[in-house]
Amino acid sequence: MNRVNGYYEYQGSIHIHTTDSDGARPLEEVAQLAAETDLDFIMVSDHMTLRSYQAGKEGYYGKTLTLIGYEHNDVEDCNHYLLFDLDEVLPAGMTAQEYVAAGKAKGGLGIIAHPDEVRPRIGKFPSYPWLAWDAEGYDGIEIWNQMSEWMENLTPINAIKMLFSPRKFMKSPTDRILQIWDDVNKKRKVVGIGGADVHAHPHKIGPIKVTIFPYKVQFRSIRSYIWLPEELSKDVATAKRQVYDAIRDCRVFISNYRWGDASGFWFEANREEERAISGGRLSSYKNTLITVKTPGKGKIRLYADGICVSEIKGDYSEYRPMVNGLYRVEVYKKSKGWIFSNHIRIGV
Repeated sequence: MNRVNGYYEYQGSIHIHTTDSDGARPLEEVAQLAAETDLDFIMVSDHMTLRSYQAGKEGYYGKTLTLIGYEHNDVEDCNHYLLFDLDEVLPAGMTAQEYVAAGKAKGGLGIIAHPDEVRPRIGKFPSYPWLAWDAEGYDGIEIWNQMSEWMENLTPINAIKMLFSPRKFMKSPTDRILQIWDDVNKKRKVVGIGGADVHAHPHKIGPIKVTIFPYKVQFRSIRSYIWLPEELSKDVATAKRQVYDAIRDCRVFISNYRWGDASGFWFEANREEERAISGGRLSSYKNTLITVKTPGKGKIRLYADGICVSEIKGDYSEYRPMVNGLYRVEVYKKSKGWIFSNHIRIGV
C-alpha cells in the first residue's frame, strides 16, 4: 500500500488461472506466490467455473486479497469475458451479447478479455478475439494482456528468446485497441485494465522442460493499480466492494512492472474548487491545470480524445487544456510502454 495525495494506492494482478481450469497451480499456492511478489490483491478467473469461490476460498492469503470470478466464452471459443461479483456461472450456450447483458443484470463486473488478437483462428496457437462489439453493458476492456501480446508477436525465429525472456518483449497496448477504448468512452465510462492472463504452461524444447510464464514472472509483468479514498478493509466483503467499486469507477492505472514499480504515479486535473483523478470529471477546460507525476523518468504523453497533445521527457508534466474532452496519460521508457492511466473527463 502506498499513499499519494490523499488516496491509498493498491496494486494487483487481474486475470489468473489455477488448476480449477487450465492453470498449473491450485488457488492456495497461487495466492501465496502473489503475496511473495508484494501484490495487494489478485483477481482469479478460471474458465467457466466458480469452484473455488463456491468452496469458500475467496479471502485474504497473508496480506493479499484473493477475489474469484470466472472467464466466459461463446460456443466458438471467442468473445472471452471476465465476470466477477457473481455467485453462479452463466449458461454455456449463451451468445456474447447475452452473457454480457445477463452479467450486467445480475450486478456482475464484466471485462472484455484479450480483445486485440488478430493472428489466425487455426493452428497450434489460435486466436481468441472479441468480435461482439455490439454487446451492451460491459464495464471494462482488457487493453493490455501479457499472454495475448506475447502470442501475437511469437514467430519461429524469436521463439527461443521469447520463451526464456518473456517480459523483455512486452511493448505496449496496440494503437488499435486504445482507439477502440477511447471511442467507447466518448459514449460512457468504460475502465481499461491490464491482465497478466497467468497459466504457467509447461513446455518442452527437445529434452528441456520449460514453464512458460511462471506465476511469479507474470506477477511481475502487467499490473493494475487502484486508488481508494480509504484504506483497504481487512473485512473481505468490504474489501471486495472497495476493489470492484474502484474498477467500475475507473480509478485505475496500468503498468508493466518489468520497467519499474509504478507506485507513486499520479494524474489529476484541477479547476478552481474542482479536482478530478482517473475516472473523475471536471465541468470545463477553462482555468484547468492537468498534472502528471511519475516515480521515475520517462516520456510522458498526454492524450485528448485519442490525440497526443503533450509530450515531455522527465518525471513531471503540467498542461493547460484548450478544449473539453477525455484526457489520459501514457508513459514510455525507451519506447516500451510503462504506465497507462484511465480517463479524466473534462467538460463532457
